[in-house]
Amino acid sequence: MTRNTRSDPASHRQASPRAGLRLAALVAGALASACASAPELDPALSYRLAGSGDHWDVVGEDRVFEDVSARYPEFFAIVLDPTRNHDINLRRLRDDLEHQPADRRNYDALNALAIGFFELNYRAESGRGSFGYLRTSYRATHILAVPWRAYGEVAEPELREAILDFFEDVASGEKLGTARTAGRLIRIVESLERKESDARRAARIRDLGARLRAVAAAEGGELPPEP
Repeated sequence: MTRNTRSDPASHRQASPRAGLRLAALVAGALASACASAPELDPALSYRLAGSGDHWDVVGEDRVFEDVSARYPEFFAIVLDPTRNHDINLRRLRDDLEHQPADRRNYDALNALAIGFFELNYRAESGRGSFGYLRTSYRATHILAVPWRAYGEVAEPELREAILDFFEDVASGEKLGTARTAGRLIRIVESLERKESDARRAARIRDLGARLRAVAAAEGGELPPEP
């Protein structure tokens, strides 16, 4: 007996337009539900000084300094007082930045450290050649060492990205005084690549190093050897 090879006419029927509309409505509904249920990103859980131009207290309507100064009053009392030249105790900021799992305190510490660095670095560069230049410059670099160390201690990708956002802000040369210190920061930033296993972030670090080299060269600074 031979098998009937004629195809079933029903197999060639086209889906009804109404069924297609129902399917499209279901897909659209699922997408809308997914978007509605996605949690909104807290802007405080980020590096907040990017795009602030040459200052470091307010970004648009985001009053960053007011937020973080309340958490670290002793730190800012020293940083903002040019008459106080003793060492800054960074233990609390370091512990907060390296806290696991990451939460609001990590990002507050990062933004506080960034403000402290930009303030002291600007003051040092403004007084370049003066008696207090080296001391103030050292204190700024001491602050910079905290996020550098934290990069190798924290595991959260979002926090690592925020730390790189800070270094990218430094490398941009937009903040007052940062262009003149770019040469001293090249090795600090480029050494972050040894702490990074993610290929995309490693490439970002290399790009930051190249940008710092370009800024330093434009300022006529001496460049360290390529890594």
